Amino acid sequence: MRKHNALIIVLLIILSACNPDLDYKVTGYTQKIIVEGRIETGRVPVVYLSLNVPLSKTVDSTTILDHVIRYAKVTVSDGEKTEILTSKWDKDYFPPYVYKGTEIVGEEGKTYTLKVEYGGYTLYSQTSIPTGFEVEQINSINTGVDTLRTLSVNINVDHSPKNSFRIFTKKMKDKRFIETPVLFNSGLNLRGLQTFNISPQVAKTDSSYREGKYFIAGDTVDIRIRAIDSISTIFFKDMTMFSVVAGNVFINEVKPLNSNISEPGFGIWYGCAMRTLRYVVP
Repeated sequence: MRKHNALIIVLLIILSACNPDLDYKVTGYTQKIIVEGRIETGRVPVVYLSLNVPLSKTVDSTTILDHVIRYAKVTVSDGEKTEILTSKWDKDYFPPYVYKGTEIVGEEGKTYTLKVEYGGYTLYSQTSIPTGFEVEQINSINTGVDTLRTLSVNINVDHSPKNSFRIFTKKMKDKRFIETPVLFNSGLNLRGLQTFNISPQVAKTDSSYREGKYFIAGDTVDIRIRAIDSISTIFFKDMTMFSVVAGNVFINEVKPLNSNISEPGFGIWYGCAMRTLRYVVP
């Protein structure tokens, strides 16, 4: 099943619909290079690139495919190694094109620089993978309705680095990890042992759609927790607020997202400290 790259699609909508900081020309369109890149613990870097869609065009699958960037030079460095990422089709995602590394692997505490060269422009960004965090316990809560359960996770939050958390789950019958649509510790103010509820937002095409945000006793669930830094937190928090506040995404008066990509780029390059745990729901 093809996964939608929701972040790239949302950024395409944002930049086609509104962006008060752009210097629009008479044509009403200033070209931007949209970047979504990440590097996770124990994994190679991946980067998706697109051009923003002109105001006059509708954002649909055909338009998105037409604006995918296929011939950029994408370079990642960890201060010791430098690698040019390989570009290829990725049929598991939409848009189905990715730049991916083979040599550099994410390590917690390390800083990674990104350079994108395309159309005579060079974009820069930098991120770090947060240091390790402790997952203390997974909890199953009886809902009182047959075998339906809710889950929560206890995480020991170190306040000093100001990290936040994104949580994803995958049941054995599902084909993808599904995110709980909340950025935990988005205020960057929590510390000590914290309990976060897990409520995945399933789609109609998911095998577990009928169960909604619940789990069933006996389910084997993979729980993936990503820690991200404060810069990435602000970006994803703003993107969530855009989705909620805008309603109709073609409203013009929406605050632009904070981006850590240099001009004329827009988007995010972020590091994730990642933990994946398997849990059988009692």
